[in-house]
Amino acid sequence: MPDGTAPANAVPAVGAADGAAPEPAASPVGSVDRALALLEILAEAGPQGLALREVTARSSLSKGSAHRLLRALMHRRFVEQTAPDQHYRLGSAMGVLLGQFEQGENLAMLMAPALAAISHQLQELVHLGRLEGSHVHYLDKVEPERALRVWSRVGRQAPAARTAMGRAILAADGVRGAALAPYAQASAPTPAGQAPATDDPLFAHPVTAEHLAEVVEEASARGWAAEIEENEPGIACVGVALTRPGDRSIAVSVTGPIERMGPARRAEIGTLLRTQLTTLAPAGFEVAPLR
Repeated sequence: MPDGTAPANAVPAVGAADGAAPEPAASPVGSVDRALALLEILAEAGPQGLALREVTARSSLSKGSAHRLLRALMHRRFVEQTAPDQHYRLGSAMGVLLGQFEQGENLAMLMAPALAAISHQLQELVHLGRLEGSHVHYLDKVEPERALRVWSRVGRQAPAARTAMGRAILAADGVRGAALAPYAQASAPTPAGQAPATDDPLFAHPVTAEHLAEVVEEASARGWAAEIEENEPGIACVGVALTRPGDRSIAVSVTGPIERMGPARRAEIGTLLRTQLTTLAPAGFEVAPLR
């Protein structure tokens, strides 16, 4: 406007405070900016939502403008309105978008700073993974300056029962007792004459259900899991799980040769992983609590 006065229905930047860096003078597309501001307002309101009059008061929009924008957001399921209170809330499309963004490569991207920091500090190989059925799917890896030759690569899978990441996730997710049996069975080598379901390294003996129960219980009590030459000869790993409400857990592991991964070093790495991930994990993820 010529006199520099903001329009009467302008939506102030959510969370702006005195002394904060100034916002751009005007959004390139005003209607988009107002719609996004409404989403921020509803996010702050939480699951109880807001009545139209409350949305209008918080946004400084007119009742008609707020209603039109909310109806447009409802059309794409970014907002929903439910009976009997007729409050407006964030809709299912928000969760779908977040889930799609945090799958696969996007989750690896979100975790990349944490993996890089841990690998740099320890000078060891660091993996990121999540459970896919009875196996751990490797989502990312960061290699140290000193090379370490291991079979793992991004996109491959290994039996959860044989990996520190898998054991950490099982502990964090509260998988116990008879529920561990399928994971132990999946660690068995492929029967002779059958094509392997994956390209996992095959071993002569499976992890027993009793052994798996023991190591999962240990992981739950101390907050980190370990495996020693159970997934690859000469290699040991330490893993810590990260949980998030409403989503599957993930895990980060540190891998090294057994000569560098004695009991004291494993305990040191487990503690460091929990400390670093508490600080560096993306918003929404938490280091699995001790049980």
